[in-house]
Amino acid sequence: MFKSGMMIPRSKFLSGAAAAFIMAAGLASVADAASPAEVKAKKVAVIGVQMDQFPWGFIDQNGKNDGFDIEIANMIAKELGVEAKFERITGQNRIPLLVNGNVDFLVPSMTITEERAKVIQYVIPYSSNDITVWGKTEATIKGADDLAKYVIGVNRGSAFEPILVKLAPPNTQIKRFDDDATTVQALLSGQVDAILGSVTYGLVIDKTGRSAQYERKFKAADNFQGMAVRKGDAEMLAFLTDFVNRKTADGTLDALYKKWIGVDRAKLPTTLPGVDFTGKQ
Repeated sequence: MFKSGMMIPRSKFLSGAAAAFIMAAGLASVADAASPAEVKAKKVAVIGVQMDQFPWGFIDQNGKNDGFDIEIANMIAKELGVEAKFERITGQNRIPLLVNGNVDFLVPSMTITEERAKVIQYVIPYSSNDITVWGKTEATIKGADDLAKYVIGVNRGSAFEPILVKLAPPNTQIKRFDDDATTVQALLSGQVDAILGSVTYGLVIDKTGRSAQYERKFKAADNFQGMAVRKGDAEMLAFLTDFVNRKTADGTLDALYKKWIGVDRAKLPTTLPGVDFTGKQ
């Protein structure tokens, strides 16, 4: 188990990530399928969601789940005619929880990657999120080369981590944290000078009333986000694919994205290199 803030050599990080995916792949063979009919029969959908990443998924002041993904998950459960039961996911546990059968599917604002697609079955993208470097206003960070001058934080186990490892100069001091909330807090508390992650980190910073002290430095990469089911869950894949297509066509997803993220939802692709959205490969 890595400790927060521990710096890990690139070679060890890459081998560790590969091992995690291999472990998840091994679990996939014993997971039960979750079709819409099976979910309806048990009258509850166990849905993996984030509970610490505003505005995607979080716990509100009344102790209730709320956010962009939560609204979507509730809509899916309503269409299935079942109760939504939310299971908290993190960057480290979301794939094992899915492939081991602890959740029926994920609505996770999770970046679609070729490596993950070897283990889980992605649904066509329903959301997107700029990968952005946020830093102290006084820090002179205009591009990747400047990262080496500062201590940079990132969410361990997220899609952001390998992007930062690839982007930053070899001598960059990188500190890793357990989730998005602690990564942002690391910046606010002065543990790091900058962080790489979601464009929505800015919304979290704004809520603290300290937005003048921090700013968006530069966009590091695009990403597209997808829900996910287990390999072989063809009926659930078809149901969720149809859901995304219908809610895109009628403007529902655009309206929700504008409500929670504050900007227009981008036109999203239905194909990506190295990723099968059909479940037939």
